[in-house]
Amino acid sequence: MKPSVSESQILGCASRPPLLHIAMLFLVLASAAVARDLSNNDAYIAPGQYSEMPSQNKKRAAIGCALLTLVGGAAYAGIERLKTAVKFAYNCFFKPLGLHTNQQGRLDAFYEGQADVYDATRGGLLRGRTTMLKLVAAELRSRVQNGSKPIWIDVGGGTGWNIEQMDKYFGIKQFERVYLIDLCRPLCKVAEDRFRERGWTNVTVLCQDAATFELPGLADDIGKIDLITMSYSLSMIESFNPVVDRLSTLLKPAVGLLGVVDFYVSGASGPSAQSETAGILNYQCNWFTRVFWQHWFEFDHVYLHPCRRNYLEHKFDTHKVLNARNHFVVPYLIQMPYYAAHVSAIGSNVLYDTACGHIGNIGSNTDNRTGHGVHGANTAPSNHQRLSAITRVDSGYLTPGNSPKQLPTTDVTDTPASVMAPEILGVPAIASSASNKHTHGWVRMPYTPSKPEHAQFATYIYGFTWEDPRRDVEVLELTANDNVMAHQPGLRIQCIDMNPCQNHLLELKLAALRTLDYDEFWQMFGCGLKSDFVDILDCKLSAHLSSSAYQFWRGNADTFAPKSSPALEMLLGDLAHRNLYTTGWLGVHKYTQSLVVAKSLAEQRETWLDKVRGRILSTLAIRIMDNPVAMWQLLGVPINQWNMLRSEGSMGQYMADTIDPVATSTSFVNDNYFYHLLFSRSYSEQCRPDYLTPDGFRTLKQAANDTHTTFTLHTSTILDVLRKVQPGELTKAVIMDHMDWFTEKDADEEVIALARAVRTGGFVLWRSAARVPWYIEVFRKHGFAVEALSIRKPGSLVPIDRVNMYASFYKATKL
Repeated sequence: MKPSVSESQILGCASRPPLLHIAMLFLVLASAAVARDLSNNDAYIAPGQYSEMPSQNKKRAAIGCALLTLVGGAAYAGIERLKTAVKFAYNCFFKPLGLHTNQQGRLDAFYEGQADVYDATRGGLLRGRTTMLKLVAAELRSRVQNGSKPIWIDVGGGTGWNIEQMDKYFGIKQFERVYLIDLCRPLCKVAEDRFRERGWTNVTVLCQDAATFELPGLADDIGKIDLITMSYSLSMIESFNPVVDRLSTLLKPAVGLLGVVDFYVSGASGPSAQSETAGILNYQCNWFTRVFWQHWFEFDHVYLHPCRRNYLEHKFDTHKVLNARNHFVVPYLIQMPYYAAHVSAIGSNVLYDTACGHIGNIGSNTDNRTGHGVHGANTAPSNHQRLSAITRVDSGYLTPGNSPKQLPTTDVTDTPASVMAPEILGVPAIASSASNKHTHGWVRMPYTPSKPEHAQFATYIYGFTWEDPRRDVEVLELTANDNVMAHQPGLRIQCIDMNPCQNHLLELKLAALRTLDYDEFWQMFGCGLKSDFVDILDCKLSAHLSSSAYQFWRGNADTFAPKSSPALEMLLGDLAHRNLYTTGWLGVHKYTQSLVVAKSLAEQRETWLDKVRGRILSTLAIRIMDNPVAMWQLLGVPINQWNMLRSEGSMGQYMADTIDPVATSTSFVNDNYFYHLLFSRSYSEQCRPDYLTPDGFRTLKQAANDTHTTFTLHTSTILDVLRKVQPGELTKAVIMDHMDWFTEKDADEEVIALARAVRTGGFVLWRSAARVPWYIEVFRKHGFAVEALSIRKPGSLVPIDRVNMYASFYKATKL
């Protein structure tokens, strides 16, 4: 059996020279003799007399033994590592291979002298193998049902390292059959010894060509294989096209998986359409990397031309991919590009027909390679499910604040009702009723990451919503018998945000709801800490994430590291995180801590007035905020919105009207979790959103696994989605404050689209930084009756909701 990497370092190779054995034996005997001689000094010298320093002699004996053992062990281990390195270097760079008529002869000659140290010398070179195995294991668990045992082929499996490692993530005995295919006989011999020692009788090693291998025990292998993996083997196959073609016929339709990890170089012109939709993070290689590594590896008959990866992505629907760099030998100087954990599935992705005119066609199986979504539950939606209601556009929640709610019962086959589901996850959303067949899971609709409107965002801006869902529920008039998340026929939750990172956060929460227990969920989203986040991401969450979301969270794994700054960014988002530095600079952090532990509202009010207010609303702080650049950087307020609030009063008055009412009339200890998080930098069990309570978690976990609930994530603008909605299909729309950002032309376009989409009697809700926003007249011009639900009065201590960030709350009813 070929030893593992750690075993090789300790045991060395089998051909250890006899002289080394003798030297080690002599060292051990010498240590024992020294210990014995020193210990003998404690014996009687004369009757009634002991040696002068018996304890010192014992210490010397112990120290001598320890030093000799350490020196000997280090020398022994060093010699073994040196031998392994020399053997690797000789066989790879200096050993003459001779002339060979076929690839098998060349491979045998190359690996024959190093097969026994192959695994010990490839750990640093062949990165990403463990990641790929974790991902395919997670995906396999989500697809294998009813206790069925999958069949796995490891193409180019070499020494069997992949199969041995896979046992940690998906037990080998859980497979019906496992086949290792490799053309190199010395490596296959190592694999056979490895599997024999482990007693895996369901694993078969086949020393055959990848294009023509035959599987014993399977009379007809077409469409019978559940999993195929290729670990740094695609780049070594000279005629790769027929191999990829062959593998595509072996996998089970719709559910078969192909996991690949390999070196690559990108093309000069950028990613293909398939790579673009799978995620382009770290995909592109610079000129030197493209040219150098492609030619360097060709000396060893390893081929990195972009056509290999492009052809693979052409033949398969890319489900997950991670582009990375191997900083081998010299970190950050040597960067070998590889795509680790490229997990593909034939026909499993939800394809998006970009030519379709309506949202109702999002589940189309049209083979349109220009874009596709990834379904969180691996089940495509019905072809005719349609968007029925728009709720959150910018940042919001999906279920009600204090109790489960349901949508009003309606005949969805006739006139589907459309309502908002206000508070679930603190993320952008739209709720709707579908008009026919139900599905489960969620789908991430395609978008182009390189477009400027998406590429401008490096992270999510808001970790939680700044609109109070409790007030929204009151206005929407949901009854006590309603239940947004429970078994409402055809319920659809649509989620819209132009910032792709906001949808990455939503995907993470949905995947966590489906796969994690409450304690893990609370640690991640209640505390913002999870030291084993990468393992959880790879082994549990990855199967339910789109490729773009997976790449984002792998690249931002330190967000959940046990450090204060990343954890705060997880909970607060980028903008709120910046504001913490401002409160620290103003010297009020220690006092704001007192606000969230006050024993009564009166004590909180007193602390606010006596110790905090004067600093937050100081002349210096107001002057800093009374600047469009500062407002954008610290609060995400664009210049159009800044002009609106300044046109109705001073910045100092606006700040006071925002904070004074909530600080003096809402409890930061057990109710107002918005400011509790902002001031204390964490949630508490007494003050947290409903989705972070045990009951809320259980309700949403059921929803995330409910066969009657579907989430659809759109990385787009609301206008793009509105234009695909059937006329009169919406009954309620909540558009947040984003019209404050608009020019007159933008506002006119969106209100026209709303007038087309909202049926008579339906209404639109929004908040504004202005008490009387200018675009009210735009709504009236296009057939809406506008009424103010709440308007903040200057100097009043009565908030319009628990956040009180906006000056007004409006409703426009379609006439």
